[in-house]
Amino acid sequence: MVEENEQHSSEEERLPLPDEPIPARLTRGKVVVEGEYASVLYEAGYYGTIKGEQKLELEPEEALLLARRQRIAVSLPQKEVLEFSSLLMRLSEGQPGLWTRFLVYSDLRSRGYVVRTGYGKGLLFRVYPRGAKINEATAQYFVCAISEGSPLKVEELDAFSKQAKRNRKKLMLAVLDRQGETTYYLVSPADIVAEK
Repeated sequence: MVEENEQHSSEEERLPLPDEPIPARLTRGKVVVEGEYASVLYEAGYYGTIKGEQKLELEPEEALLLARRQRIAVSLPQKEVLEFSSLLMRLSEGQPGLWTRFLVYSDLRSRGYVVRTGYGKGLLFRVYPRGAKINEATAQYFVCAISEGSPLKVEELDAFSKQAKRNRKKLMLAVLDRQGETTYYLVSPADIVAEK
Protein backbone atom coordinates (compact mmCIF):
# COMPACT_ATOMS: atom_id res chain seq x y z
CA MET A 1 0.00 0.00 0.00
CA VAL A 2 2.82 2.40 0.83
CA GLU A 3 4.46 1.71 -2.54
CA GLU A 4 1.28 2.62 -4.42
CA ASN A 5 0.97 5.92 -2.52
CA GLU A 6 4.61 6.76 -3.14
CA GLN A 7 4.26 6.00 -6.84
CA HIS A 8 1.05 8.01 -7.07
CA SER A 9 2.55 11.04 -5.34
CA SER A 10 5.64 11.02 -7.58
CA GLU A 11 3.36 11.02 -10.64
CA GLU A 12 1.46 14.00 -9.23
CA GLU A 13 4.71 15.89 -8.64
CA ARG A 14 5.98 15.35 -12.19
CA LEU A 15 5.72 18.51 -14.26
CA PRO A 16 3.72 18.35 -17.48
CA LEU A 17 5.41 19.42 -20.69
CA PRO A 18 4.81 23.14 -21.17
CA ASP A 19 2.85 24.54 -24.11
CA GLU A 20 5.77 26.84 -24.97
CA PRO A 21 9.09 25.44 -26.27
CA ILE A 22 11.53 24.43 -23.53
CA PRO A 23 14.71 26.54 -23.55
CA ALA A 24 17.83 24.68 -24.72
CA ARG A 25 21.30 25.89 -25.59
CA LEU A 26 23.87 24.96 -28.18
CA THR A 27 27.40 24.87 -26.81
CA ARG A 28 30.40 23.23 -28.46
CA GLY A 29 28.20 21.33 -30.89
CA LYS A 30 25.93 19.87 -28.18
CA VAL A 31 22.31 20.77 -27.46
CA VAL A 32 21.60 20.78 -23.73
CA VAL A 33 18.41 21.25 -21.72
CA GLU A 34 18.95 22.27 -18.11
CA GLY A 35 16.58 22.76 -15.23
CA GLU A 36 13.35 21.20 -14.12
CA TYR A 37 12.22 20.23 -17.63
CA ALA A 38 15.30 18.11 -18.42
CA SER A 39 13.93 14.95 -16.80
CA VAL A 40 10.38 15.71 -17.95
CA LEU A 41 11.50 15.87 -21.58
CA TYR A 42 13.50 12.65 -21.18
CA GLU A 43 10.58 10.79 -19.64
CA ALA A 44 8.11 12.14 -22.21
CA GLY A 45 9.82 10.38 -25.10
CA TYR A 46 13.19 9.02 -23.98
CA TYR A 47 15.09 11.78 -25.70
CA GLY A 48 18.75 12.36 -24.91
CA THR A 49 20.94 11.28 -22.03
CA ILE A 50 20.57 12.51 -18.48
CA LYS A 51 23.83 14.08 -17.28
CA GLY A 52 23.58 14.98 -13.62
CA GLU A 53 20.43 15.97 -11.78
CA GLN A 54 18.92 18.55 -14.09
CA LYS A 55 20.82 18.30 -17.36
CA LEU A 56 19.78 16.52 -20.55
CA GLU A 57 22.16 16.21 -23.48
CA LEU A 58 20.48 15.65 -26.84
CA GLU A 59 21.88 13.91 -29.90
CA PRO A 60 21.75 16.06 -33.07
CA GLU A 61 18.86 14.07 -34.55
CA GLU A 62 16.85 14.39 -31.33
CA ALA A 63 17.51 18.12 -31.05
CA LEU A 64 16.44 18.69 -34.65
CA LEU A 65 13.23 16.71 -34.24
CA LEU A 66 12.30 18.49 -31.00
CA ALA A 67 13.12 21.88 -32.55
CA ARG A 68 11.03 21.09 -35.65
CA ARG A 69 8.12 20.04 -33.42
CA GLN A 70 8.62 23.23 -31.39
CA ARG A 71 9.18 21.31 -28.15
CA ILE A 72 12.53 23.08 -27.60
CA ALA A 73 13.91 26.48 -28.57
CA VAL A 74 17.67 26.27 -29.06
CA SER A 75 19.74 29.36 -28.41
CA LEU A 76 23.39 30.23 -28.61
CA PRO A 77 25.34 31.36 -25.53
CA GLN A 78 24.60 34.96 -26.68
CA LYS A 79 20.86 34.18 -26.22
CA GLU A 80 20.11 34.25 -29.96
CA VAL A 81 17.38 31.66 -30.71
CA LEU A 82 18.18 29.58 -33.78
CA GLU A 83 15.70 28.84 -36.56
CA PHE A 84 15.53 25.18 -37.64
CA SER A 85 17.69 25.72 -40.75
CA SER A 86 20.40 27.52 -38.74
CA LEU A 87 20.40 24.78 -36.12
CA LEU A 88 20.73 22.15 -38.86
CA MET A 89 23.68 24.01 -40.41
CA ARG A 90 25.47 24.33 -37.08
CA LEU A 91 24.89 20.71 -36.05
CA SER A 92 25.93 19.44 -39.51
CA GLU A 93 29.43 20.90 -39.17
CA GLY A 94 31.75 17.91 -39.03
CA GLN A 95 28.84 15.46 -39.24
CA PRO A 96 28.33 14.34 -42.83
CA GLY A 97 25.05 12.56 -43.40
CA LEU A 98 23.18 14.26 -40.54
CA TRP A 99 20.24 15.19 -42.80
CA THR A 100 19.80 11.54 -43.84
CA ARG A 101 20.05 10.35 -40.23
CA PHE A 102 17.58 13.01 -39.11
CA LEU A 103 14.99 12.07 -41.73
CA VAL A 104 15.22 8.36 -40.86
CA TYR A 105 15.10 9.12 -37.12
CA SER A 106 12.09 11.41 -37.64
CA ASP A 107 10.32 8.76 -39.73
CA LEU A 108 10.83 6.06 -37.09
CA ARG A 109 9.58 8.40 -34.35
CA SER A 110 6.52 9.38 -36.39
CA ARG A 111 5.66 5.68 -36.66
CA GLY A 112 5.52 5.50 -32.86
CA TYR A 113 8.78 3.68 -32.19
CA VAL A 114 11.09 4.51 -29.32
CA VAL A 115 14.47 5.20 -30.92
CA ARG A 116 17.85 5.58 -29.26
CA THR A 117 20.96 6.61 -31.13
CA GLY A 118 24.09 4.62 -31.70
CA TYR A 119 25.46 1.21 -31.07
CA GLY A 120 28.86 1.19 -32.62
CA LYS A 121 30.13 2.54 -35.89
CA GLY A 122 27.53 2.54 -38.65
CA LEU A 123 24.64 1.13 -36.64
CA LEU A 124 22.91 4.42 -36.10
CA PHE A 125 19.78 3.56 -34.17
CA ARG A 126 18.38 1.04 -31.72
CA VAL A 127 14.65 0.68 -32.25
CA TYR A 128 12.40 -0.43 -29.40
CA PRO A 129 8.79 -1.59 -29.64
CA ARG A 130 6.06 1.05 -29.67
CA GLY A 131 5.34 2.31 -26.16
CA ALA A 132 8.46 0.66 -24.70
CA LYS A 133 10.08 1.84 -21.50
CA ILE A 134 13.84 2.08 -22.00
CA ASN A 135 14.94 0.48 -18.73
CA GLU A 136 12.41 -2.33 -19.04
CA ALA A 137 12.44 -3.24 -22.75
CA THR A 138 15.19 -4.28 -25.12
CA ALA A 139 15.71 -2.99 -28.62
CA GLN A 140 14.34 -5.21 -31.40
CA TYR A 141 16.29 -3.73 -34.30
CA PHE A 142 19.57 -2.12 -35.20
CA VAL A 143 19.06 0.36 -38.02
CA CYS A 144 21.64 1.55 -40.52
CA ALA A 145 20.58 4.60 -42.56
CA ILE A 146 21.88 5.29 -46.05
CA SER A 147 20.91 7.57 -48.92
CA GLU A 148 19.76 6.02 -52.19
CA GLY A 149 22.75 5.69 -54.49
CA SER A 150 25.31 5.80 -51.66
CA PRO A 151 27.64 2.83 -51.71
CA LEU A 152 27.61 0.34 -48.85
CA LYS A 153 30.48 -2.14 -48.93
CA VAL A 154 29.67 -5.82 -48.59
CA GLU A 155 32.23 -6.02 -45.78
CA GLU A 156 30.38 -3.28 -43.85
CA LEU A 157 27.02 -5.00 -44.34
CA ASP A 158 28.57 -8.28 -43.17
CA ALA A 159 29.99 -6.59 -40.06
CA PHE A 160 26.61 -4.98 -39.26
CA SER A 161 24.85 -8.31 -39.76
CA LYS A 162 27.27 -10.13 -37.45
CA GLN A 163 27.00 -7.45 -34.78
CA ALA A 164 23.21 -7.60 -34.88
CA LYS A 165 23.29 -11.41 -34.68
CA ARG A 166 25.70 -11.33 -31.69
CA ASN A 167 23.32 -8.97 -29.89
CA ARG A 168 20.19 -10.93 -30.86
CA LYS A 169 18.74 -8.06 -32.85
CA LYS A 170 17.33 -7.83 -36.34
CA LEU A 171 19.23 -5.65 -38.79
CA MET A 172 17.26 -3.12 -40.79
CA LEU A 173 18.58 -0.97 -43.63
CA ALA A 174 16.78 2.36 -43.92
CA VAL A 175 17.25 3.70 -47.45
CA LEU A 176 16.31 7.33 -47.99
CA ASP A 177 15.33 8.05 -51.60
CA ARG A 178 15.69 11.32 -53.50
CA GLN A 179 12.14 12.39 -52.59
CA GLY A 180 12.88 12.05 -48.85
CA GLU A 181 10.89 8.82 -48.43
CA THR A 182 12.37 6.02 -46.34
CA THR A 183 12.13 2.36 -47.30
CA TYR A 184 13.14 -0.29 -44.77
CA TYR A 185 14.79 -3.58 -45.69
CA LEU A 186 15.16 -6.41 -43.22
CA VAL A 187 18.59 -7.98 -43.63
CA SER A 188 18.46 -11.72 -43.19
CA PRO A 189 21.44 -13.37 -41.54
CA ALA A 190 23.71 -14.90 -44.17
CA ASP A 191 27.31 -15.81 -44.54
CA ILE A 192 28.73 -13.16 -46.79
CA VAL A 193 31.96 -14.14 -48.42
CA ALA A 194 34.00 -11.48 -50.16
CA GLU A 195 36.59 -12.45 -52.73
CA LYS A 196 40.11 -11.47 -51.89
